[in-house]
Order: sequence, then C-alpha cells, then structure tokens
Amino acid sequence: MSKAMQPIRTHELNHWSSVVSREFSERTKALETTLFQEVKDKATAYQSTFNKKIKVDNKLDAIQKAEKALEDFQSSKEATELQLKKKVAVLINELQTDLAKWDNVRGWDSSEYKTAKCHKDFTDFLEDVCYDEVKELYMKSEKGKPLTELKKAESEAHNCLHSGGSITETVESLSTIFKACKIDVRIPKKLLQIGN
Repeated sequence: MSKAMQPIRTHELNHWSSVVSREFSERTKALETTLFQEVKDKATAYQSTFNKKIKVDNKLDAIQKAEKALEDFQSSKEATELQLKKKVAVLINELQTDLAKWDNVRGWDSSEYKTAKCHKDFTDFLEDVCYDEVKELYMKSEKGKPLTELKKAESEAHNCLHSGGSITETVESLSTIFKACKIDVRIPKKLLQIGN
C-alpha cells in the first residue's frame, strides 16, 4: 500500500521557506567572511604589482609629492599668516599709543584712531587732523586774516541788527560794515536818509 501524497500546507511552506533563507544566509556570510578576508589579503599583496601593470605608479607618486608640498605650504602659510597678523596688531597698538600721547596735547577726536584697524584708517585720520591744524595756522597767518576779519565783521553786523537802534543808524552801520568788507550791497539812498 502506498501512501497518498499529501501536499505541503501553506503555514508549513512559509516556515520551511524561512528556515531555508535563514540557514543559507548565515552559511553564505560565514563563507564570505573567510573568502573575502583572503581576497583582501591577496589584493593588498598584489596592489603594487597591479599598479605597475596598469602603469599608474609615477602618477601616484607625483600626487603624493604634490599633496605633501601642498600640506607643507598650507602649514607654512597659516603660520606666516598668523605671524603677520600678530605683527600688524602690535604695530597698530604701538601707533594708537603714540597717537594717544599727541591727542593729549592737541585735543583730537580719539574715537577715530582708537578704532582704526588698518593703514587706510590711520592715513585718513592723520589727513583730517593735519588739515585741521594747517587750517588753524593758516587762519592765524596774514593770508587767513581777511577771512578771520570777515567772520568778525559778520558777527558785528548781526550785533548791529539786534542792537535796538533806529533803522537809519542800523542801515548806516551795516553800510559801513559792508564797504569795509568789500561787500557790494546797494542800499537805497532814501533808506539812508530816513530820519534826516
């Protein structure tokens, strides 16, 4: 008597499929681990021969030398840059100290040179204070005297306007001030004769 063939049931099929996949996966991993370690070791041993065979050794050496030169340059550049930044900072501090001494004597606006960060900041500041000092000396010289006198005459003219005098006296005084300053203001003669 032969047994009747009984088909595998779905849940049994699923179970055995899972077992097969798991067991073959674990065995494959074990074999690959051993095999691939051997492949890696052999590839490492063969690498220099392989590189020579495909003729890339010279280019690899050139790249390595170029990278070394670049690394050396970058290290040197960073060190040089740091050294130069320190030197600039020291020199800026020294100049600020010198200018602070002059500031005490001359009364400059110290906020400008105390916040200076570069050569241009200092030269701009020094150009401004030099101009101011030369202008002050010029105004005290014979060449600056006409402008100084003109400013004094303008002040006198304003004082005359606000002195409370009569219109005739005020206009006559203004006329005299204008003539003395060589300012051509034509005041009508009738205005100068009011009150006569």
